[in-house]
Amino acid sequence: MSEIINIEGTPYLFDSRQLETIKSIAHRVAQMRQVGTLNPAALAMIRRYFKIKNIYHSNAIEGNTLNVGETRQVVELGLTLTGKPLKDQAEAKNLSEALDFLEELATNDLPITERDIRQIHYLILKGFQDEEAGKYRAIKVGVSGSSYIPPLPESVPAQMEEFGKWLNRATIPGDEFASQAGLLRAVVAHAWFVYIHPFIDGNGRTARLLMNLILMRFGYPVAIIAKEDRLRYYDALEISQTSDLSPFIGLVAECILESLEEYERAVERQLADAEWARSIADRLTERARTTKQNEYEVWKSAMDLLKSYFRQTASLVDDAASGARVLFTDFGNLEFEKYYSLSQGESAKRTWFLRIDFLSGNRTARYLFFFGASSYALRPHCDVVLHVAREERPYSYDRLELITAPNVPRLLELGYKASEESFYARYRSGSIQKDGIEQICRQFIEEVVKMHFSQ
Repeated sequence: MSEIINIEGTPYLFDSRQLETIKSIAHRVAQMRQVGTLNPAALAMIRRYFKIKNIYHSNAIEGNTLNVGETRQVVELGLTLTGKPLKDQAEAKNLSEALDFLEELATNDLPITERDIRQIHYLILKGFQDEEAGKYRAIKVGVSGSSYIPPLPESVPAQMEEFGKWLNRATIPGDEFASQAGLLRAVVAHAWFVYIHPFIDGNGRTARLLMNLILMRFGYPVAIIAKEDRLRYYDALEISQTSDLSPFIGLVAECILESLEEYERAVERQLADAEWARSIADRLTERARTTKQNEYEVWKSAMDLLKSYFRQTASLVDDAASGARVLFTDFGNLEFEKYYSLSQGESAKRTWFLRIDFLSGNRTARYLFFFGASSYALRPHCDVVLHVAREERPYSYDRLELITAPNVPRLLELGYKASEESFYARYRSGSIQKDGIEQICRQFIEEVVKMHFSQ
């Protein structure tokens, strides 16, 4: 039975069903702190890895055009890149300096203050927005893509003072080091800060730094929200304006787990192959990369066509339905490096492709399509496939082939064979069929409606 848990001393709450996940993460963090040791070289390497990753994704969420390699060149080598906006390069250098300042704040035992937040913001914007750096806004602002309207500028100082008082109480771990309190307070700090939206620009980057500063204070690894999760991130923040942090906690928990896994692997192997992207590049010869890139472009076009059919079919049903909705969500395309990794039978993070939500009255069914390596059965036809999952618990999806309930659609796995220009589908019965995508889309939606809404 779902209950609501209020986070003490804050206006926020979350779904009690998430408590088990939060406790599990805190337990793993505590264990890592007790037994996990890295030699200085490995520790320096993993910090460097997370620093570049953090800078790249945090800036990319805000529209920065530098890729990971370019970010590394600007930050670590101090290069000025021809053909790239100077503002984008300045943002990378500034965020690097802000992260260095974060390391200092993380290791002292003083409360985090408003002054610290202003200094973080100053470091983010200095050099190209000096008139705004570290200064609270004096004008009304809106949030792009959101219906939320931040407080009027005259109320910002008072609201930040209240927020600062909470930070003073909440950011000294004491006996709560490596506890669930660290995760919850970090999420609260991010949501509360963006609710106030105290600056004209740079609020998102400041909020993510503040969240990670608190995580570091409590012994957690950093939570890096990837650019691929931008839509989920914005949706979760939109819901947080109602005081419900459940979706945001779910996203941040996933990010922490991903970072935690990196640390755990580093303890085991001393980070011999920590940089995944670099290891991919080292294994590929230029000729092999070109061949795989050409294959990827054909495959990507097929996936775009598949997505288009699902979008059109969902829209068609949604327009015709009375009192019900069929909603389509697009999570973008799979990047080449991840496609290559999956084609080699390796893993890749953050591969969501699309989601279809079915709503009628008080009934809801959410189905997620995400990329992964193909099963043994489908491997002769396709290396990279779409797996189908369903939301079985709030913000948690299970693959259909792992669900034992009777009301499960037949489609489990869907792939494309470029050499034949054909789609292959694997069904619950074990059969593999070469079907047209229009037939696959319509059949899937018909089965979902029949199973969830026809009784």
